[in-house]
Amino acid sequence: MKKGLFKNFKSKFKIVIIHPDTYEEQGGFNMSKMRFSVMVVVYSLILIVATACLIFFTSLRELIPGYTDVTLYRRIYTMERRADSLEKVFRQKDVYIENLKRIIFDEEITDDTIKPMSYPHVGKPEIFYMPTFFVPINGYVTNRFNSNNKHYGIDVVASADAVIKATADGTVVFSDWSVEGGYVIGIQHDGNIISVYKHNAALLRYEGDIVSAGDAIAIIGGGGSTSTGPHLHFELWFNGRALNPEDYISFEGK
Repeated sequence: MKKGLFKNFKSKFKIVIIHPDTYEEQGGFNMSKMRFSVMVVVYSLILIVATACLIFFTSLRELIPGYTDVTLYRRIYTMERRADSLEKVFRQKDVYIENLKRIIFDEEITDDTIKPMSYPHVGKPEIFYMPTFFVPINGYVTNRFNSNNKHYGIDVVASADAVIKATADGTVVFSDWSVEGGYVIGIQHDGNIISVYKHNAALLRYEGDIVSAGDAIAIIGGGGSTSTGPHLHFELWFNGRALNPEDYISFEGK
């Protein structure tokens, strides 16, 4: 019986391909049960291997119920750290903008965006980057820097309708009217340095404008409640600290 079964397993059959309309024989080939079984096994193994590769080496494995990605927790941890960093950056930006407003409107700065630089000695603070400053206006310094009296800049008197110029390359971050400062313009420079120009008669540049050192930005005036006459009140700030402009710029007639 086993012989007959094995013989029957080895027996060949002809598979014929016939045209469905004319019933004309289009071709054919011989096939035994053993050969057919081997082909089924081989193709099944290929299908199993291909499926396993798709599961183990592609993201399809995450679609399998109950499967856990071994890198999932690591990626979640990385995303949480990035989210914390972004939150810190946004907080610093908010503080920075708030401090800029306080500088413009002569208010006390309660917090700093960046950790303040240390002062290694009495005098100028240590600044890692110092741009080349352009004299904003030629004139006479009538009131000098005095942080004890909260006068965080210098007052420069010049001829009427004199043009005020940007002291360095930068971006205009404030250009508007304030009650105390009149028409005020503030410029952000590289190295976290800000220059502020107050008591102007007119503004020639606006928020978002990119300026170069020496570009005209305003016309001298005497607007604002704290002004005693036509002059430029000029300030330099670094990391929330007021700098004495005369330490970095040589003004004529001082």
